[in-house]
Amino acid sequence: MGQSTTPIPQAPSTREEQFLTLIAGLQQQVATLLQQNGGARVEVAKPLLFSGRMEEVSAFINAACLYLSMRITGEPEATRMA
Repeated sequence: MGQSTTPIPQAPSTREEQFLTLIAGLQQQVATLLQQNGGARVEVAKPLLFSGRMEEVSAFINAACLYLSMRITGEPEATRMA
């Protein structure tokens, strides 16, 4: 039989350390970008208009709640209550 030429995988701890280093670097980049943008807001798509069909009620309510919760994040309490 011929010998296999598959590469020997790296030790798991070395790969894990590389991934953790990469993740830490990406997290730092995100933090830097957020500071540069002054904590820019995330744009959220408005929910589609409700058609009146009962099978769409749950999806519409979920989409509306998500939209509203994302829009009021970071707003003063008076604005959130309104």
